[in-house]
Amino acid sequence: MQRQRLAALILAAGKSTRMKSARSKVLHNLAGRPVLAYTIDAAKGAGAKPVKVVVAPFQTDIKAYLDEVEVDFVLQKEQLGTAHAVMVAERAFVGFDGDILILCGDVPLARPESLREFVDAVRAKRAVLGVLSMAPSNPAGYGRIVRDLDGSVIKIVEEKEASPKEKTIREVNSGIILADREWLFSSLKKVSNANAKGEYYLTDLVGIALKEGVGVVAHRCEPAEDFHGINTRVELARAAEHMRERINKSFMLAGAGLIDYRHTYVDFGVHIGQDTSVLPFTFILGNTKIGSGCTIENGVVIRDAIVGNGVHIKANSVIEGSKISDGAVVGPFARVRPGSKVGAGARIGNFVELKKCEMKAGAKAGHLSYLGDAIVGAHANIGCGTITCNYDGREKHMTVIGDEVFVGSDTQFVAPVRIGRGAVIGAGSTITRNVPPSALALSRSEQKTVKGYAERKRKSHKSRKR
Repeated sequence: MQRQRLAALILAAGKSTRMKSARSKVLHNLAGRPVLAYTIDAAKGAGAKPVKVVVAPFQTDIKAYLDEVEVDFVLQKEQLGTAHAVMVAERAFVGFDGDILILCGDVPLARPESLREFVDAVRAKRAVLGVLSMAPSNPAGYGRIVRDLDGSVIKIVEEKEASPKEKTIREVNSGIILADREWLFSSLKKVSNANAKGEYYLTDLVGIALKEGVGVVAHRCEPAEDFHGINTRVELARAAEHMRERINKSFMLAGAGLIDYRHTYVDFGVHIGQDTSVLPFTFILGNTKIGSGCTIENGVVIRDAIVGNGVHIKANSVIEGSKISDGAVVGPFARVRPGSKVGAGARIGNFVELKKCEMKAGAKAGHLSYLGDAIVGAHANIGCGTITCNYDGREKHMTVIGDEVFVGSDTQFVAPVRIGRGAVIGAGSTITRNVPPSALALSRSEQKTVKGYAERKRKSHKSRKR
């Protein structure tokens, strides 16, 4: 038997006033993605095709995002309630024969499997209308599901319209509805706005369906937290907490060791390999991939980076848009800026900054150095306080340091400059010209020693005091 077709309509045309933000609430960041992205993915994951989003004309940011992700939108020129938002989408589903899953764009935690369970439960009872219900610990603000003695749905009453007794009901409407397309759009024309807010409520469809004697199902899904909406920044933070727990537990079940998953911040889409240990207060963001057997210490920030196997990132280091190869050690307090590469077994120590710098295999920069627009050869050693002077006021220039070069402390390389394989750079040098392989280069002035100077200075000081 061929499965009935399923489409999805996501309601996202709210004014987001309680977010106190110039940005639409469904585009606020949640674990590295817009809130709306999760709802779209959940709809697709449940098998809905097509997926369309209702937006208001002033929501240019949402329209731009939907264009980017290639999802069609429908304009709701006036915000007259949830039923009105669905009414304006009728033309978008001309020619579609099947059920429409109506979702809220600000409910990002709904799982595809829960939506599929809901759809299957409604279809199993051959109902034309289904409501996904939940039972939160605090039902305030939600429409209550009112049932008769045998458990059948009588109505859904919005909180402002509910009696004191009805407000004690814990089972509420999540805002997620499934309806047969043909019945849905014909019944929406019967919805009235004669209520306290003067709006067209989508939940009035329940009364219409019951009056017509067609099937209505309220299917309860758990946990309730998966269907909570976001209206304020507080609720966004709570959703982020739930998403963080979901993401981090998935890593632990796959073999990664997150020491304190409640205080480890990992974006959706990140990969962390088996036996990698991640300490608390670490942020792993964007399109980051971390291999197996790594140690990521506390306070580390990694964004859009590729980290190999057996890498040790020490405390309070920042890595962005770079590649760290197998067995490398970075930090503590190191900064690896975009476009850098740290080779296998290389070591970047405390307060070392790389910018578009390639450290080849086994190279070392122990501490307090800036290496920008540079290539550092295999097994080269960079002494403390080394700087590549890469900017001449107009353009950036390259410094190329060959394999097995030894660079003494407090050296400045004035780019462009090349250092040959195996060369030695004396401490305190300013290198402005190329250095051939195996040569010694130093530019400091000759040391002068004045014997007896300190004693004469002390005597002069004492005589002035008298």
